[in-house]
Amino acid sequence: MTKTAIYCRVSTDDQEKEGTSLHTQLEACLKYCLDKDYTVVRKFIETFSGLTLDRPKLTDLRNMIRANDLDVIVVYCLDRLSRNATHGVILRDELDKHHVLLESVTEDIDKTPLGEAITYLRGTFAQVEAEKIKERTMRGKLAYVKVGKLPQGTGIGIYGYNWNKATGKRTIHEYESKIVQKIFTMALSGTSTNKIAIELNKQCIRTKSGGLWYPLTIRRIVSNSTYTGKTYYGMTKRVNKTKVVVQPKENWTLLPDITPPIITEEMFKRTQETIAKIKQSRPIKESSPYLLTGFMKCAKCGSPIGGTTLNGKYRYYKCRGSNPTATRGKICDAGYIRANELEKDVWNKVLEMLTSPLTTFALLTDADVNIRARLKQNNPLQILEKQISQLRRKIKAYDAKEKRLYSLLTNEAVTKDFVLDEVNKINKDKLNDNQLLKELLATRKRTNNTDQMTFRLTELSEILRAKAKSQLGNSDTTEYLKEKRNFLESLNLEVVVPPKTRAYQLTMRLGAQIISEVNPDDEAQFNSRLKDFEQQHPEFNIEDLIDIDKQLPGNSEFAKSINLFKQNLVTIEQTSA
Repeated sequence: MTKTAIYCRVSTDDQEKEGTSLHTQLEACLKYCLDKDYTVVRKFIETFSGLTLDRPKLTDLRNMIRANDLDVIVVYCLDRLSRNATHGVILRDELDKHHVLLESVTEDIDKTPLGEAITYLRGTFAQVEAEKIKERTMRGKLAYVKVGKLPQGTGIGIYGYNWNKATGKRTIHEYESKIVQKIFTMALSGTSTNKIAIELNKQCIRTKSGGLWYPLTIRRIVSNSTYTGKTYYGMTKRVNKTKVVVQPKENWTLLPDITPPIITEEMFKRTQETIAKIKQSRPIKESSPYLLTGFMKCAKCGSPIGGTTLNGKYRYYKCRGSNPTATRGKICDAGYIRANELEKDVWNKVLEMLTSPLTTFALLTDADVNIRARLKQNNPLQILEKQISQLRRKIKAYDAKEKRLYSLLTNEAVTKDFVLDEVNKINKDKLNDNQLLKELLATRKRTNNTDQMTFRLTELSEILRAKAKSQLGNSDTTEYLKEKRNFLESLNLEVVVPPKTRAYQLTMRLGAQIISEVNPDDEAQFNSRLKDFEQQHPEFNIEDLIDIDKQLPGNSEFAKSINLFKQNLVTIEQTSA
């Protein structure tokens, strides 16, 4: 049973207006409840102004809501419940708190101007309340800091210490503190974080949580000044749920007597100097980034292949499995690969695969989709028209948004400055979108004057190749290499590299289409026959070539093979249908 209450209201002035009389409202609400199969348990009817919450019948209704005696409240329209957006926020929050639905006979509540204003203000009030809570929490923390206490717990705590909740201080863990001293001693002697982690794992020493040691864990320990007995508050600041930002040192607050020291300040300082010297002796050169890192894997062990620099200047790629890590030994014997040769070979092969006539033909003749329909769908003019239409609708909506904002000025909770700031933002967005629309219209005009499908297949392949080379030239600067990496990422490139050979296996993915290397002899044969056919039949363009309803003329092997391919496409489509 859905327990429902009906609320009807008129003010003294509009009591007899057509469509809003108490009798009309009640009759419409009863019919609505009957249609919805709601059980009406109470009817609240009164003549009172909608600009106040101090109404006798509304007070009775709110008491019933707080007693959890209702499931639904039905009104004739939203302004019968309240004409004030701020009061509407209060009532809607009250209903939500007690899980009571509000329904209207004549309108979708949240889409009315008053409903939108209430929704807008609820979001604003929620944000203000969140800021208040945040500010109160911060004041509470600062009060703790002023008396020298750490204003939050430490969870499991840092390695080497236990956290005493009762005193709000750290105590030294005897066994772990000795491991901390060992880690700093090894780091001071020049041992890498990777080797320190390997050594601790070999000795079956576990981390605070009982897991294995990793170089990053070691790096965090040797760079943590807490082990010298210093405890700072305000070193970092959380800006959202996932991001923490390091704060300037002048914002830190030193809290005495929270953490006892495990190592001396002198030892910590010397350790940082040693780490810095090691880092300077093996600099990472910005002029020598690695184009293919992240795109390659070893054919022998399946591990990623990444870049490495020998003697600070010689660039190579090497299988990650050929080096032991902190948690496993060496699993592959693949050697080094010269970076310059590998990058040149792969880049040229990518361009060759992407722009070859055979690849272009394969992409345009997807057997799972009707070709004519797909050409029409992917027509640049069609895409432009869609973008222009969407942008025009967006621009048209700005006036209504601005009007709704100005309507909020009647509410005491909304300041004039707030509304004007929001209106200025809308006008700025509107100006930017109008400029974008102007550019799209100009592009459409140019596109209308161009026949998009008059190229022959060999011509299109050459255009694609020239465009790729011009946009992503062969420069080795950081900027060009970054563009190349972005280009390879857009292709979803995967390269499998067998040890001691340059027979790289390349795969790319354009949307759902997978492009893999083909037999070079097959590609050469296809290209040769295509050129012969285009010379004999210059009137045939790309659209004619891939149109499954159009047969190629002549008895050449190329024409026969393409016509047979089209017949198979028709058979596949009919079978799929």
